[in-house]
Amino acid sequence: MSRRPSLSILAAMLVSFTQIITIALLYISVDWYTDHAELSAIETLPDDARSAWISLNRGELPDTKALAALVDLYPQLEERTEEAPIVGVLGFGLALIIFTSVIGVLLAYRIVAPLTRLTAAAEQIRQGNFHVDVEPGATKEVEALAATINRMASELLALETRLKFNSRAVAHELRTPLTVLQGNLQAMVDGVLEASEERVRALLLQTQSMSRVVDQLNTLSLAGTTNFITATTMTDLALHVSDTISLFQASAGTSIDCRMHLLPAPAKIDPPRIRQALLALLENARRYAGDFGPIEVRTGVDEAGQSFISVTDHGPGLPSDVERSSFDMFWRSEALTDPGLGGSGLGLTVVKAIAEGHNARFEVGNGSNKGAYAKIVFQAVE
Repeated sequence: MSRRPSLSILAAMLVSFTQIITIALLYISVDWYTDHAELSAIETLPDDARSAWISLNRGELPDTKALAALVDLYPQLEERTEEAPIVGVLGFGLALIIFTSVIGVLLAYRIVAPLTRLTAAAEQIRQGNFHVDVEPGATKEVEALAATINRMASELLALETRLKFNSRAVAHELRTPLTVLQGNLQAMVDGVLEASEERVRALLLQTQSMSRVVDQLNTLSLAGTTNFITATTMTDLALHVSDTISLFQASAGTSIDCRMHLLPAPAKIDPPRIRQALLALLENARRYAGDFGPIEVRTGVDEAGQSFISVTDHGPGLPSDVERSSFDMFWRSEALTDPGLGGSGLGLTVVKAIAEGHNARFEVGNGSNKGAYAKIVFQAVE
């Protein structure tokens, strides 16, 4: 917790300090000026009148002639001594106002100086320089604002880095199939290669690969918007999972063994998006663990009353850094990378975005025995 005072307290302290200093200095100055004016007035009296004044102040009886001289000059002496406080208040008051104003300006400058640094930092961020680090000021508000600007700059820098990486990754993902397409089509045009059905089908696979990447990028671009989850309905997850697995099994062929353990699991979902997420998980399991045994898909309700979908394989499992990096766009584990696998690195990112669009929790990890699992846990139905 910050020990710095708030801006309101600091401003109140500044005002109180200047007022106290002004009043104290004014009192001392006027008191001194009044005594000085009185002594100066006495010094201007004739000797006999001055001696009578001194005798009276000592409690002694002055000489008759000296007292008479003092009585004649007393009205003038009284007038001068009465004017002294007024002149002192006006003169010293004006001087002290100027003096304390200068002090107040200097102190106020020290208070607002951090705001100038914050303004400069915000301007640097506006110009695209996210390498800023603002020092906290003297108040809690300025400290909180500085911390917010530092966090914002750090997040923008990370976002800029991620954006540059994603742009390069997209170019890399599309460059290979485009190069293959361009080279083969050019060879066919030049008559070097024959435009056989087999070659055309191979080129079609390249276009399908590019189409999958574009579709996944489009899905991620919609994540968090109102157009992402368009229509939700209360339904049983088991029904949609069964239909999706049948579709996947038909397209993957008999080489993939999908086993279903489906129990009723009521949830409010956008069915097309959930099918998209499940297909991504199944494709991920097929690509990395399809040769190691069956892929098991489960639905049901856990002890907390939350419906779930889980996909479990019997493959090599996930590497240790999966929880930190596997949801990043275009992430591929070096331990699982194989030129023949051909993944885009977007599958888990898409699934996570779809889960979050349903206010659901997406979990991945390794099973207790062998293989990896991915699980989407939905909020409990009220």
